[in-house]
Amino acid sequence: MTRRIGQFLAVCLLPTIAALWMTANLPGGSIWPWEPRTEDLWVYREAALYLLEGRDFYQLEDAFPYIYPPIAAVLAIPLALVPWWTAQLLWTMLNVAIIVAVLRHLRIGAPWVVSFGATVTILFVRPVTSTLHMGQLGVLLLGLVVLDAVDGPRLFRGGDRRVVPAGVLTGIATGLKLTPAVFIVHYFLTRRFRQGFVALGTFLATVVVGLIVSPAFSPGYWLRLAGGDSGANPDAYGWINNISVLSAVYRFTDVTTVGTIVGLGTSALLVLAALVAAWLSRRAGRDLLGISILGMVSCVANPIAWMHHLTWVVPLIVAGVRDRLPVLVRWSVLIGALWCILQPQFALGGAPWAQREIHEYTVAQKVLAAGPDIVVALMVVCVLLTLWRPADAVAPTTARHAADDRDATEELPEVRPKRAWTDGVDQK
Repeated sequence: MTRRIGQFLAVCLLPTIAALWMTANLPGGSIWPWEPRTEDLWVYREAALYLLEGRDFYQLEDAFPYIYPPIAAVLAIPLALVPWWTAQLLWTMLNVAIIVAVLRHLRIGAPWVVSFGATVTILFVRPVTSTLHMGQLGVLLLGLVVLDAVDGPRLFRGGDRRVVPAGVLTGIATGLKLTPAVFIVHYFLTRRFRQGFVALGTFLATVVVGLIVSPAFSPGYWLRLAGGDSGANPDAYGWINNISVLSAVYRFTDVTTVGTIVGLGTSALLVLAALVAAWLSRRAGRDLLGISILGMVSCVANPIAWMHHLTWVVPLIVAGVRDRLPVLVRWSVLIGALWCILQPQFALGGAPWAQREIHEYTVAQKVLAAGPDIVVALMVVCVLLTLWRPADAVAPTTARHAADDRDATEELPEVRPKRAWTDGVDQK
């Protein structure tokens, strides 16, 4: 165990240095003294402080509004018990560890490959970079779901044995930010009923914990949410930084009732199509592809979605580069991933309150602004067109992919150092 932990920390060293430099080198930060500008992390920390003081953490005075489930404030309490710079350091290091754990879990290669891949991800994959810069939850949510939904070596354990029951991590992720609930639906659709029920039960447990810890203020959040008030800033509708499907529709219709109906309806249809695509991907032996696309759709289908939500581009790239995908699917995945990394629509410029985006953009500019939604939808369509086949044609395909994966796995020890943590097998 000690050796495995030491090896993991060694792999985290280079990406940690990159993360500490990157977060402080962006606008608003300072490299020396090290002072990143993690504004959203400040929100979680302030909410935790308010919770400890018995105050309404949905009415923060010195931070952006806290609009998340109560459990997020509960779990942020450790960050409120240490100095602010320490909280930022710990959070950054945790995010680096999660990125490394995800890449290792996806078996991208030897330890040095994982370390290099994590460093490149932190420095150049824009959604991840922005998440670290702001101190957001995207990397954490990604890690919880990937480590739960996709098979792979577990941290500090031999083989693929789980530290916690399957479904627990997805339930925690759903409790933190409701969008991962789509994966619970996916578990049931793919007949992983036990995992689905465990995830659902864990999510409900997070709700109960929030109500117990803060009985005065937690019920208000759920009542507001049931009434359609998520607490999100309505000024963001249509704003170029808002990459949601609803935002894309609003640019054509203005913020109207018709636009809301069309936008939410389109989002719902996209989620349904993504669930089918994820089901088809699992049936074809390409679970990582389906999980990644479902994660991307869960982001853009939100009424308000920001570029840093698209951390799902990380496993998407792994699936597009490593896995044996049909040509049409592979190209749609790689083009979609490239778009989400570069975000070319931001070159259009824009401002809060969305007046320019709605009233001044040309049709072509509005289409370009909807780029993230379009490329994500195209990935879903390509999977549906390519993987939709009779059930009797699936078994040979799945068997062939399984054989390919076994061959690839058997070749890895020849090119990778025989490290216990790499192949997940205790060699003692």
